[in-house]
Amino acid sequence: MANKAKKSRRADGLYKKSIVIGRDEKGNPTRKYFYGKTIREVDEKMAEYKLNMSRGTLSAMENVTFHETAELWLNNYKSTLSEKMQARYSGIISKHLAPLSTMWVKDLKPFHLQGILNQMATKGYARKTIVTVKQTAAKILATAVLNDILYRNVFEAVEIPKASTTERLPITEEQKKLIVSTWAGHRMGLPALLMLYCGLRRGEVLALTWNDIDLEKKLVSVTKAVVYTVNEAELKEPKSKAGRRIVPIPDAIIPALHASRENRSFLVCPSAEGEAMSAQSYKRAWESYMHYLNIQAGGRDASRSRPKLVCMEPFTAHQLRHTYATMLYDAGVDVLTAQKLLGHADLQVTMKVYTHLSEERRQKSIDALNAHINAEQPLIQVVS
Repeated sequence: MANKAKKSRRADGLYKKSIVIGRDEKGNPTRKYFYGKTIREVDEKMAEYKLNMSRGTLSAMENVTFHETAELWLNNYKSTLSEKMQARYSGIISKHLAPLSTMWVKDLKPFHLQGILNQMATKGYARKTIVTVKQTAAKILATAVLNDILYRNVFEAVEIPKASTTERLPITEEQKKLIVSTWAGHRMGLPALLMLYCGLRRGEVLALTWNDIDLEKKLVSVTKAVVYTVNEAELKEPKSKAGRRIVPIPDAIIPALHASRENRSFLVCPSAEGEAMSAQSYKRAWESYMHYLNIQAGGRDASRSRPKLVCMEPFTAHQLRHTYATMLYDAGVDVLTAQKLLGHADLQVTMKVYTHLSEERRQKSIDALNAHINAEQPLIQVVS
């Protein structure tokens, strides 16, 4: 049993209290010390400790850091996950939750995580990313609760701040023409054509072999995708049955495929060594391609005498896929066919894209009508 607390004030100004929490092997009392700037702060810490003692939720592991708890969670409760998912969680912990790493889990409060999430929202992170960080932190503390290190999960009630939604815009007509006219000048030119005109995902085009392309029937078979375990590329089947699909190849890019097939490796989009691209090699290749397109558009690199000239805004692989979805909509392709061509497992995903495009077109039509009326009829003047 804990005895009556003893208190004193240290030379550094902090108040100190201690209670006896047991006896050592020689029978001498073992004391637990509490420190604070005020007596009230010390009393609150001591009261919380006594409450935990009465609940039986204190253990020899009470002085455990957040990082140590995260390792416990990853190694013992997430060990059955794929290497990709474990690497993803490790990345979240090291990148976003790093400020918590050295803190004792018993000292964590909701505001510690709330501050991290608020900063992420300010920096423009997507809501989905912020939610994932919050869920990861809460799952780590749930492990501490499960192992009697904590008696409650203080991160469960943390709120998700409002985050700006990054709209995935299709590329412009100028960017589209530039891709088509310069495709042969860069090794990422052909992959860009396939993502733009066949709607392939980045991982799908990186896994594509020439055996997957039937130039006579003008079809491409999507049967696998490249996924990354840390930085290494690994070929895997699509996540869902919908991902495995056959997509028509437009006549417009058939000549480019014929011309490229002769001097390529078995992969359509290989690394410089002829193998599947690692995450880092893809990043470098794509950055190089964006630089190439900017130069082709009339841009220039920075020098001592003049600044960099950007004539083409860079875009992502997903923007090419979104542009393909836009072309399907503009061509009048029904939503069920679009779902199959895009490889969406859930029809609602395709519906969301089509609904957004429909609303966008409707607003453009209203703006065009308004501009037409304004051109013919000046604004009516109201005389007061």
